[in-house]
Amino acid sequence: MSLSFKHSCVLFLAFLLLVSLQPVAAQDKEWRQVSPAELQMTTPKVEADADAEAIFWEVRIDDSSSEELSMRHYVRVKIFTERGRERFSKFDIPFTKGIKIKDIAARVIKPDGTIIELTPKDIFEREIVRANKIKIKAKSFAIPNIEPGVIVEYRYKEVIDDAGALGMELEFQKDIPVQTLAYYYKPYNKRDPDAQSYNFNDTRFVKNEKGYYLAQRTNVPAFREEPRMPPKDTVRPWMQLQGVRINITGVTSNSILFSIKDPNNMAQYWASVAGEKVSLVQFMNKADKDIKKAATEITASATSDEDKLRKLYEFCQTEIKNVSFDPNISEEEKKKLSKIKSLADVLKNKTGNAGYVDLLFGAMANSLGFDARIAFSGNRSKMLFTPRMTNESFIHPAAIAVSVGNDWKFFNPGMSLLPYGMLVWYEEDVWALVVGERQNAWVKTPMTGVDKSVSKRSAKFKLAEDGTLEGDVRIEFNGQAAVANRVDIYDASPAKREESIKEELKQRISAAEVSNIVIENVTDISKPLVYQYKVRVPNYAQKTGKRLFLQPGFFEYGENPLFSSANRKYDIYFPFPWAENDDVEITLPAGFVLDNADKPGEITDASKIGRLKIDISVDKDQTFINYRRQFHFGGGGNILFPANVYPQLKTLFDEFHKSDTHTITLRQK
Repeated sequence: MSLSFKHSCVLFLAFLLLVSLQPVAAQDKEWRQVSPAELQMTTPKVEADADAEAIFWEVRIDDSSSEELSMRHYVRVKIFTERGRERFSKFDIPFTKGIKIKDIAARVIKPDGTIIELTPKDIFEREIVRANKIKIKAKSFAIPNIEPGVIVEYRYKEVIDDAGALGMELEFQKDIPVQTLAYYYKPYNKRDPDAQSYNFNDTRFVKNEKGYYLAQRTNVPAFREEPRMPPKDTVRPWMQLQGVRINITGVTSNSILFSIKDPNNMAQYWASVAGEKVSLVQFMNKADKDIKKAATEITASATSDEDKLRKLYEFCQTEIKNVSFDPNISEEEKKKLSKIKSLADVLKNKTGNAGYVDLLFGAMANSLGFDARIAFSGNRSKMLFTPRMTNESFIHPAAIAVSVGNDWKFFNPGMSLLPYGMLVWYEEDVWALVVGERQNAWVKTPMTGVDKSVSKRSAKFKLAEDGTLEGDVRIEFNGQAAVANRVDIYDASPAKREESIKEELKQRISAAEVSNIVIENVTDISKPLVYQYKVRVPNYAQKTGKRLFLQPGFFEYGENPLFSSANRKYDIYFPFPWAENDDVEITLPAGFVLDNADKPGEITDASKIGRLKIDISVDKDQTFINYRRQFHFGGGGNILFPANVYPQLKTLFDEFHKSDTHTITLRQK
C-alpha cells in the first residue's frame, strides 16, 4: 500500500450493505445483540430530520503483521423514511488490485426482531467507473424490500498484502449521522500511534485492549456539501496515521545515506522530502551534448530569455509525441514502448509520457544556463495545502521551475492541452516545493488573471410569433475555461463530444433542439476552443394575448441562483477567476415592437471582485434587439471567501442572477 493510500475511497462511497430475503434460524455469534431500544427507535437521535442514522460505525485496523494489513468494518444503521429506504437499497464495496474483500455478512432486523440475512448468492462482483475514467471492481448487494423502521447492519474484512497503515486516512464524519464513530488501531511493533488531524482537534487515540488504540467521536452529524465549498479534505474532519520514517537514500563502500522524516519537525521533514527528490533533479540536469545542441538550435532566433523558454516549450509540446495525451494508444501499448534510460532517448525517439516531456524541457533549459528545478506542488482541487501540513502525500511533481530574473516561472509542457505561461488551475496559487540539486525553496505559484479566462459567447436568433427562438450560437473558450473543457473532451469520440454539448444545454433548456454541432481547435492550444451549433427552442418567449415576454440573455436562460440557502457553514471557493462576454442579436417577429425594453443597472462590489454590465438596444426600425453582457468574477485573484461574508456574497450573486434573467416585453401592433 502506498503512503498516500486513500482509506476513504476503499472504505465506502455509500452506506448500506443490503440483503436478500432469506431467513435463517441461527444467530451468528459474531453479530452483536440488538437492544430493544434500537429495535423500537422511531426518530433519529443525532439529527431530527435524518432519513437514516448509523447507531455505530466501527473499523478495526490491524497493522501488527509484517505480511498484511487488515481492516474489519462493522456498521449498524437504522432506516427512518422512504427516502432512507431508497437511498440505501444498494451498496458497493469498491476495491482495487491487491485488495481482498472477505467475510462479507449483512442482515436486516425488523422492529419485531425478525432477522433476514444475506446469503452468498446475493453477493456479486462488478466493474464500476470512478473519477478520471478509472475502472475498479466492487462487491455489490441489493434488496428490494427494505422498509422504514428496520435496522440494517453489515460487516466485512479488507486485506491488503505487504502493506502498512502509515499514510492511511480515516474519515471522522460520514454522509449520514452517526451515534458512535470509532477506529480501533493496532500499530506495527506495538508502537504508540501517531496521527495528524485535519479540521478537528477533539479526538486522539487512547489505549484500549488487546493491543488496540481507540479514537472515536459521538453524535456526529452528517456531512453535507454546500455549493462552491472548498475541497472536502479542507472542511471534513479526518485523520492520517503517521510516524517518523527513516529512508535509505544512498549506499557507498563505506557509508549509508539516510533521511529522517519527522512530521513534528516541519523544517526537517521537508528537507528530508526534498533530499529524496534530488535524484530526479540530477537525472533531469545531467549534461548531454545532444540535448544542448538541440536546445541551442531551437532557440537560435530568440531575442530574450522569455523567448527562449517559449520556443523550448513549444518544441516539447509539438515535436515530442506525448503518449499520456494520445487517446489512440492503449495502456498495454504504452507499457511496450522503448525503455527510457536518459532524456536523450526522449529527444532521439521524439516520444515520451507527460513526465518525460516536462523533464526534457527542464533539461533543455538547464543546458542553456537556466537554473531549472522540479516543483512539487499541492493540488487545491483536493486540499488547500500549506507547508505546515507535514504530509508529503499532499504534494506531487507539478511543473518545471525556471529562474528568470528575480522570479520563478513554472512550466508544464507535459500537459499537452496547456498553453505557455499557465498551469492547470488546481496547481495555480498553491505552495510548491522547488527542489534543486543544492537548494530548495517554498514558492507560491502564480494564478492566471481574470482577463485571460474569458468566454466569448455570441448568437444570432430569429424570434417567431409563437415564441420559438431559432438561430446560430458560437462559444469561444480561452484560458482556464478552455483548458478545463479540453481536458473533458480531448479523448472523447466526435459523437460523445456532440452529445456532451447537447446534454449541457438541455440541463438549462430542456426543450432545446440542437443540430449542426461543430467543435474547433480541441488540441490546437494556440487558438481558442470553439463550439458552434444551431438551436431551436419552442416557447422560449412566453406569449400572453398580444404580448411576448422575452429573456434576451440566452446564455443565462434556465440558470438557477448559485446560492439558495440562507445559511452557510463552510467557506466559499471558486476554482479560478473567469469572465464572460456575450453578444446576442434577436430579430423580432413581424408586427411586433418593443413595449418595455429597460435594462438592468450595472452591478459591482466595492473591491471590484465581480462586475456585471448589460446593455440592451434596438435598431431604428425596431427589427432586431442587441443584447450585450460583460461579466467577471475573481478580480485581484480573489476566489476564496470566509463563511462570515456569505450573506454579502449571496446578495451579490442574487443580483447577478436577477439581471441575467431580466425580461423585456414585445407588443403586437
